[in-house]
Amino acid sequence: MNADRFTALLAVERPDAWLKAVEEGLERTLTSTNSYLVEPGLRVIRGGGKRLRPILTVAASMVDGESTWRDDIIRGAIAVELVHVGSLVHDDIMDNASERRGVPTVNAIEGPNHAVIVGDYLLARSGVEAATISKEVAQVLAQTIADLCDGQSLESGDIFNVGRTEDAWLRSIRGKTAALMRASCRIGALSARLPPDHVDALSQFGESFGMAFQVIDDVLDIVSTSSAMGKPVGNDIREGVYTLPVIHAMEGSDAGLRTQLGARITDPELLGELLDIVRSAGGVERAIALAHHYNDEAAAALQPLAQGSVAKGLAKLPDAYLEWALGRS
Repeated sequence: MNADRFTALLAVERPDAWLKAVEEGLERTLTSTNSYLVEPGLRVIRGGGKRLRPILTVAASMVDGESTWRDDIIRGAIAVELVHVGSLVHDDIMDNASERRGVPTVNAIEGPNHAVIVGDYLLARSGVEAATISKEVAQVLAQTIADLCDGQSLESGDIFNVGRTEDAWLRSIRGKTAALMRASCRIGALSARLPPDHVDALSQFGESFGMAFQVIDDVLDIVSTSSAMGKPVGNDIREGVYTLPVIHAMEGSDAGLRTQLGARITDPELLGELLDIVRSAGGVERAIALAHHYNDEAAAALQPLAQGSVAKGLAKLPDAYLEWALGRS
């Protein structure tokens, strides 16, 4: 689901103008004269992606029917995308990834040590953008980065832990994914000076949609194909990250499955066998049902708002994304 489909669904006015301003602003933020920072930073920014988070920021600013251009909204959208791409640089280090969306990663070219610095630089620049909007927006962004670290560290602490629980998994994804979706909507609302109850409603929408988004991403790693995903499937199992379908399969299995999962898997045939076991255990269906629950929660959060075209589009977005993602798999 690309940026054009997102903006069309959300009925964002002048989407090309908003997205162009965000893209130009992302590059503008790399103000350093140090080419060792700017060149890899630009490569990451230009690597593409759905730009979902800045689109959410722009859409959230319009739910009251106003579409007044505000530079603050653009800066807010830039800030949340810089957090996203900065965190991806760090993710690639932890995953030892050589490519992302067909573009060589920073750690593959400049090395992991330099990639840490580039990721930190992108996160720092996001803070500068947020601080130009308001103290409250800067606080939201800073807390979000802390939440991302919390969620990722919880996941890292459970690597190859065959005793990982559903509650532990949920707490991790609430931090590592849902927090930034929540911030994207909240910062859009704050940048547009929306009433506090609208800010809170949009924040809840973003968090619930973010939870469903990550649940589906975890499902796709089990049921999709490498060509559809643009990366190897089964990577979570290979790396010892046990998501709900795997947790469910382990709960109903004998010790043999847990023993196999508790060690790094290098044999593609064994990985394929384990994926088949997980798919047949019922956890995929359970996870999809949970995603639907969070989607319903997201739509319900928007009910207090005026039901203009953008608000209605936001309410439809979670189910539309789920349908598209599962259909693609």
